[in-house]
Amino acid sequence: MQKKAFVLLIAIVMLFGIQAASAETYLMAGYDGQDSSHDWSTNDFFQRMEDETGITFEYDEYTDYDAWQEAKATIFSSGVLPDVLFKASLSVEDQIEYSENGMLIDLLPLLEEYAPNLWALLQDNPEWLAAITLPDGKVVALPTINTLPTENAMWINQTWLDTLGLETPTTMDELVTVLNAFLTQDPNQNGKSDEIPLSFLGPWDLKFLAHAYGLIANDYNIYVDDTGTVQFMPLQDNFIDFLTELAALYDQELLDNDGFTTVDTLRTISDDDDDVTYGVFFGPNPYTLLTVALGEQYTLLQPLYYDGEQVYRDLFGPITTGAFAITSACDDPGAMLSWIDILYTPEGAAAAMSGTEGKDYTVDSDGLWEYGTSLESDYILYDLSVYDTGYMPWMFPVDFYASYELESLRTVTQDLITLQSSVVSPFPYYYVLTQERSSAVNPLQLALGKYIDESIARFTTGELDIHSQEDIQTFYNTLDELGVQEFITFWQDIYDQQAIR
Repeated sequence: MQKKAFVLLIAIVMLFGIQAASAETYLMAGYDGQDSSHDWSTNDFFQRMEDETGITFEYDEYTDYDAWQEAKATIFSSGVLPDVLFKASLSVEDQIEYSENGMLIDLLPLLEEYAPNLWALLQDNPEWLAAITLPDGKVVALPTINTLPTENAMWINQTWLDTLGLETPTTMDELVTVLNAFLTQDPNQNGKSDEIPLSFLGPWDLKFLAHAYGLIANDYNIYVDDTGTVQFMPLQDNFIDFLTELAALYDQELLDNDGFTTVDTLRTISDDDDDVTYGVFFGPNPYTLLTVALGEQYTLLQPLYYDGEQVYRDLFGPITTGAFAITSACDDPGAMLSWIDILYTPEGAAAAMSGTEGKDYTVDSDGLWEYGTSLESDYILYDLSVYDTGYMPWMFPVDFYASYELESLRTVTQDLITLQSSVVSPFPYYYVLTQERSSAVNPLQLALGKYIDESIARFTTGELDIHSQEDIQTFYNTLDELGVQEFITFWQDIYDQQAIR
């Protein structure tokens, strides 16, 4: 229970604050997340918001994704609309369709007057405003904003480094030296050869290691270079160097032998008394695989240097669209915007996460806060807030979050904040593709993506010989046959015509 509570705490964000008055009760519908155990009708977050604003709601809450998708379709096809959609999980396609038929209202003309805190954030960060603006210039859904990176980062066992008297690696060569020591010098000191120097889950994890060769690409294996030209990562010379390194690591038993076949549930260590066997692994934080106590052994491995620079892929970016919308059924959109604007303030977001200072949490003389009761309390997990599941419409209060009294959480948070200075987005935000364009690119993407991932696995394990010019040329020839040049041209056109620069 402690691990679950901690992972929930380390996940995402918060809410609170303003004066308003309304005797009317509004109808709210939304999706609280597949893992939710919240009851919106009794949760203290909504009660605190009512006390602060005077606005009350009736709730139509969903915790099953498929059920929410079906409910959305029914809501918008029937025309019997709630007033607001909270934690709405509205895709860009949803936003376009439901705004074009007049069921979602354009919020952009109202933000400056009724949501001044959010408006100030969007003015200070115009790329955020661009990310939530539809092609026709409307803003029909407000975002989750989280500037704390939620990356597929590299976590290294600091306890093992200290035990073996090793420095944290900063280059690929130094990492290989450390991995060899992890393999041969029994860093977990159990007298067994059970260490897994570098654990990973399939080609997707391994491609994050490509940053050590200057390669940063998105899930389509593309990126935009400094000249504005779309590049395909597997066609770069450094990609072969990267594959050569992977093959060498695998041959030296420095990579997890089960990395291409296992799943996270089989890697998880759930008992504090179990031996830790992982030297380095990928994940958003150490607690995805380990207990709180065992996870404290790990620290974030900052990006490895390549040509004197540290760069890493920005996995999600700070904006998640579609979190909050107001429908045409609402007779007071301004009141709803004032209500939600609370969550885009540091104070409101902190209250949304932790409740009321002095009642739900306390702050010590060093400025560190903790909940007023155990993290294992159902009240903390389920009744105090709704921030820990689904996508909250708010601005994640990074500074408050980073001052939690638990040192290991503060360390992980600070590591991720430091990582932020190195992350880059491989491809700019772009609007949703039309059905015609999606139909054109999807077969190419599926074929190329599948072949690249299979090739990474086959070159790494030696099924294909990375030192064979014939095997390498066959790899390139197959990419051509699968339409790689057409694929690159497609995304170049998207970048030139639609991408937000």
